Amino acid sequence: MNTDMIKKILDEDCGVDEKMFPCMAKCCRKKDASFMVSYEKTCPYCDISTSLPYGASLKTVTIFECILYGYGKRVSE
Repeated sequence: MNTDMIKKILDEDCGVDEKMFPCMAKCCRKKDASFMVSYEKTCPYCDISTSLPYGASLKTVTIFECILYGYGKRVSE
């Protein structure tokens, strides 16, 4: 990552603290799907990854990460 990109990241403040993360509408939004829950990122610094369904109940794990503040959260659904 170049130094201009690092400076830009450090200069921005979205106002989301670790307790609020992931904040719906600022970090991501929930997409309505009939067969499973999915999310779409709305912040350029957030990343979302979802596992394939597993187990008898076909649960998924969604991991939210913020590169701006180093937050991370794992949610099972």
